[in-house]
Amino acid sequence: MGNCSTKSLYDSIEACPGKKSLPGIRRRLYYIPKADIALFPKLKSAEGQEVQMKDLAVLDGDFTLLENKVWKFIDLKDEASNATFEGVGEEGSKVFNNQANAIVVGMSDEVKGFARQALNDDIVYLFQQRDGKFCLLGNEMFKTHTTPSGDTGTEPTGAITTTFAIQVYDECAVPTYVGKIAISATKYIDASDGTEQPYPQEQTPG
Repeated sequence: MGNCSTKSLYDSIEACPGKKSLPGIRRRLYYIPKADIALFPKLKSAEGQEVQMKDLAVLDGDFTLLENKVWKFIDLKDEASNATFEGVGEEGSKVFNNQANAIVVGMSDEVKGFARQALNDDIVYLFQQRDGKFCLLGNEMFKTHTTPSGDTGTEPTGAITTTFAIQVYDECAVPTYVGKIAISATKYIDASDGTEQPYPQEQTPG
């Protein structure tokens, strides 16, 4: 025990009166096959210099993608999708079980084509909270499972929907991503503020 040392970063969590915390996630979900990612951003270590408790939930760096690869998107049903997390596992080996229900309107051929591919693939997803913060479902260590299901509805005024149940284990509860999201050869989304930006001419998404 004399050789063990653990840095503690516990801090107070203040709930300010009147502060809003809007539920749900925004309509556009970004995704990319893990095979198209050359390098993942990293979780910060508690042993790092000047690291605060909140920094442990934020990924450091950008995704490096293979040449000519970019993030695609799926537009979700308004006010229907959500993400959750919970701690699971045995003492000493506990991780977080990060999950989302991504609900899409309809059962189009495009939706079913994505379902056919994603069912046995390893897909990485980025969802955006109502406050604008981007969070990650997927990592280098564990496979992301995508389980599609569809419902044609029954009533004339009912809804036709497809649900993609997303599940992945992670060392962090739906970690926050503040880097670049490459959406084309010339543009990216800055996840730190949600703005769309042009790449400098000498740079590429990879």
